[in-house]
Amino acid sequence: MTRSRFITYASVLTLSGLGLSVLMAAKASGEKTTDPAKPAAPANRTLVCLGYVDTQEKVVGLLPDNFPLTAQVTKVLAREGDEVKEGQPLLEFDTEMLKLKVKEAENAIQRAKAEQARAEAAVRAHAVQVNALHREYRGKEKELASKKSELEEAERLLGLGAGNKLQVEAARAAYEAAAENLESARLKWDGLQKDPPTYLVDLAKEGVKQAEIAKQQAEHARDQVRLRAPADGRIIRSFVSEGTMFGMATKEPAFWFAKKGSLIVRAEVSQEFAAGVFEGQVAQIEDEADDSQKWTGKVLVVPNQFLPKRLGNTGLIDIMPVTDERVLECQISIDGKNPPKFGQKVRVKLVKKDK
Repeated sequence: MTRSRFITYASVLTLSGLGLSVLMAAKASGEKTTDPAKPAAPANRTLVCLGYVDTQEKVVGLLPDNFPLTAQVTKVLAREGDEVKEGQPLLEFDTEMLKLKVKEAENAIQRAKAEQARAEAAVRAHAVQVNALHREYRGKEKELASKKSELEEAERLLGLGAGNKLQVEAARAAYEAAAENLESARLKWDGLQKDPPTYLVDLAKEGVKQAEIAKQQAEHARDQVRLRAPADGRIIRSFVSEGTMFGMATKEPAFWFAKKGSLIVRAEVSQEFAAGVFEGQVAQIEDEADDSQKWTGKVLVVPNQFLPKRLGNTGLIDIMPVTDERVLECQISIDGKNPPKFGQKVRVKLVKKDK
């Protein structure tokens, strides 16, 4: 065997051994890759949305009871942040003109009562007059009877020849005059007693009633110029000062008022994530700007309608939204001490159910 052939043969053996090693390594590697991978533990899925701290009953705007009639503020009795009780006066107003209206109505009642007294006096005078006419009628009856007797006596004397026709004619004329006077007295008496002026009393009483109603209206108008707390709660915002005039052109309320009650979070959930929200769902709440402030809670209410976002925490729906986005406004309880402040913007994390 020559030297060159020996080198060639050795090279072939070396390459064959190297190829066998590579194949065995590849097989070992393939066997390892076919082993099934262990499934990873499912991670908690979390829905994140924004919301703001609010009361369950929405904030309302307070205006004077007589709005939109004119009313001018003379004194402010409540400030922003004040805790107020139901019925507590919040403002004082200029009511001098309305007080004068009440005084005017009281004077009208006195005049109406004076008219009633005069009407009642007229009824009493009428009764006296009727009694007097009755007496006059009775007197005319007696006078007629007397004249009749005189006429009969004159006729008797004329029949005996002791009298004359002139005396009889005079007696007859006196008798006829007495009869006419009696009829006149009867007509006066009958007419007066059949039509007593009690209607004057009725009219006067109606006048008194109308004057009293006018007074009640004046007092109501005076008392309506006021503003009292509708319930126990807090003044959230004030838009009023001394001299403020309320009327038809008023655009802002005097105050924003929040009724006393537990604070909640109104979380706005987009439609694409709404299916993952359910009542009783655990919620993690944190301040939107400072995640070191944290609270816990649960979903209290999941509404059955999508609506445009509210305008801040005013409770008003944006009727001209910039986009067509609708949200599911969920109510979430707030647990723990040191709750967030009303109106605070927060981030809410809701843990989804595992499928």
